[in-house]
Amino acid sequence: MKTPLTNDLIKIDDLAHEARRFRTILHSFESNLDLVFQNTALTAQVDHAALATAFSKWRQRFDETKHLADTNRHDFVIFAAGLMLKELVAAAPIKTVARATSDAALVPTAANHQLVRWPEGYAYTSFCLSVATAILREMGETEPPEGGPSDDPAFWDTFKENTAVSPETAIAFFDLVCGQEPNWDAPDVPWMRNALRGKKALLKN
Repeated sequence: MKTPLTNDLIKIDDLAHEARRFRTILHSFESNLDLVFQNTALTAQVDHAALATAFSKWRQRFDETKHLADTNRHDFVIFAAGLMLKELVAAAPIKTVARATSDAALVPTAANHQLVRWPEGYAYTSFCLSVATAILREMGETEPPEGGPSDDPAFWDTFKENTAVSPETAIAFFDLVCGQEPNWDAPDVPWMRNALRGKKALLKN
């Protein structure tokens, strides 16, 4: 999937800490929307209050779990980005609308185009994947693979249907996007993740 924001994010010094600031998230989030919907027939309207709510809930959960980062930094970055995706899906801070243009060349209208199947979810995932990729690159860690299930338009149908019922499953779908095996039973419980399995007692102390 498209992650055009990554190249801009890697220019931010100490991104791992800057990403915890709402002003950084707000600027980067809106920049990502411009890039994702560039040259398409869609544009996005942002509900800033809903975005602030998503960030606030994410930050609270992040602060509760950040002590786990030293156990497996690579996995925790992906988990934290998945948490952000879950809160974005739940808060729904954007609404896509048709762009005011007569240029037919701007339209990815085919029903099998992944961006058309769930444009909001695609934009949220692109943002979270861009942030995770840039932070992992900054840390010298392995980046998520390109391609994968997110290139299948039907993936977005399943993603949307499941998160409409259980927003926390967004974390599991994000694991799929990042080439990791999800924990479908409790995707929002960090010590149930494969990378941390068997360390529950340590993590709770």
